[in-house]
Amino acid sequence: MAIHRAAVFVVVIAVGLATGRPISAQVLDRHGFRLVFDDHFAEFRLRSAQDPDGRWDTKFASGDRTLPANGEKEIYVDPDYLGLGLNPFSVANGMLTITARPAGGTLRQRLGGHDYISGLLTTEHSFAQTYGYFELRAHLPAGKGLWPAFWLLPLDGEWPPEIDVFEVVGQDPSTVHMTVHSKAVGTVGFPVPVVDTSAGFHDFGVLWGKSDIRWYVDGVERAHLPTPSDMHKPMYLLINLAVGGKWAGEPDGTTEFPAEFKIAYVRAYATAETIPAIPEQTRRR
Repeated sequence: MAIHRAAVFVVVIAVGLATGRPISAQVLDRHGFRLVFDDHFAEFRLRSAQDPDGRWDTKFASGDRTLPANGEKEIYVDPDYLGLGLNPFSVANGMLTITARPAGGTLRQRLGGHDYISGLLTTEHSFAQTYGYFELRAHLPAGKGLWPAFWLLPLDGEWPPEIDVFEVVGQDPSTVHMTVHSKAVGTVGFPVPVVDTSAGFHDFGVLWGKSDIRWYVDGVERAHLPTPSDMHKPMYLLINLAVGGKWAGEPDGTTEFPAEFKIAYVRAYATAETIPAIPEQTRRR
């Protein structure tokens, strides 16, 4: 999912561009990793005026709540937005669910004509670092027009760079898209065939280092790219469930709502190369 302050671009790139490679059989070696961010949702706090120390922001750094240049149809809401009490987030049995659903009738008008409500979470104010291993365990929704993603953006607000740990379009839940957007190398992406991500939980991770970036699904390396020259600064985490768009397409009669993006945990590890960007604090929830 590509973002720029005023413009957004989605590019699907063929496997094997630049000097990257799409498939590997290397198993992730966690030796030397140190857990520095761990949210398994025993406590779930949204950042707000009432709770300025909450872990998760619910809008982009720009203040935007959708990416219209992508053609997306959702608006990202939270319980405080416009005083409407809309909550796309729920936690049960230690699992977070981000739910997308239609915004019909009067509600649609109050939301500026957006057809769907959904959720976005970022750690812009709570966690960022340079290099490390970033992982999310999730059960993804299937259905035309659904677009779950886990990605990293730079703390300084510049774009690019961007690292997409994964994106999946709901009409093809057996392909995971792993991508970088960079001033140095352009957009380089790897559409990787996997088992059906809507049939159960899977681990999605990226190991970002000084010399290379490696993507993993269920602990097995699936793509590899030399680290572009503009990807050596702090980045924070984003998780969202978009609906519609030029790439994902429009939902149709086969798309089931409410659509649920279920997340068991989000973790980040420091490696020997990691440089913290936000002072150490209690980050395990």
